[in-house]
Amino acid sequence: MGIILGMALPYVAFSVFVVGTLLRIVGWMRIPVPFHLTLFPVPEDKAGSVRELVLEFVLCRSIYREDRLLWLWVWLFHVSLLMIVCGHVLGIYFLRQQFTLVGLSSETSQTLSVLLGGVAGAMMTLSLGALLCRRLFRREVRGLSEPDHYFELILLLAISVTGIAMYLPGLHAELPEVRAYMAGLLLLDPVPLPRSSPFFVHFLLVNLLMLYFPFSRLLHSAGFFVNRAMLAEAPPVYPTPDRSRPRSDFSSRKIHPDIPCPMNVADKEAGSK
Repeated sequence: MGIILGMALPYVAFSVFVVGTLLRIVGWMRIPVPFHLTLFPVPEDKAGSVRELVLEFVLCRSIYREDRLLWLWVWLFHVSLLMIVCGHVLGIYFLRQQFTLVGLSSETSQTLSVLLGGVAGAMMTLSLGALLCRRLFRREVRGLSEPDHYFELILLLAISVTGIAMYLPGLHAELPEVRAYMAGLLLLDPVPLPRSSPFFVHFLLVNLLMLYFPFSRLLHSAGFFVNRAMLAEAPPVYPTPDRSRPRSDFSSRKIHPDIPCPMNVADKEAGSK
């Protein structure tokens, strides 16, 4: 069982995560979109479009305009997720000594690493709990919710809670063992799982998340860039030149040249009146 769950499953889960995500994104890029989706006002140049994309990604401005309480929980979740991912990579690799690189002492680095990890874990748990309660107790949101909405929130919440559990006395995993295990996976020379039940459950849930991710609504994190790039691209030019491609970068190449462009037809009809 340890070989299957600790050695084989991580490779399967990671492969499904990467390949499944790439296939979904490629599929989106190949869908013909024979009309502009530009939202106005929109920047006229590429630099402005990139700026809009980055600001929306970092600040979630569209959610802020619609529902500021929802924005708070969504933004806290994404910030804490970023902190946790960075903390896992640096903390495990440097054994919580990463802050010595900026001149802090070993003890201070250890304390700061644990403190920031605990704060990020608490932020994630709080935000996920709030989002789950919002679906459970707000009638209009509950009416629009489907079983997979609850499953995703509960899965993420379980990952967060089991991560926090490893901070408790007697339940923590030995960091050198975790680093040796992760290094073995990366070097294709896997070693046995660390002797920690919370770590085993936590790691198993993370693998389940990677298996589920490409087929779930959580893939919006990748689809966001495709969607926002369409909405913030350069506006159309009127009148549209005859037989020109109505889209700039995405799927216009998939439109058959013999199929009349809806914009061209509209322009011709307007010119005949």
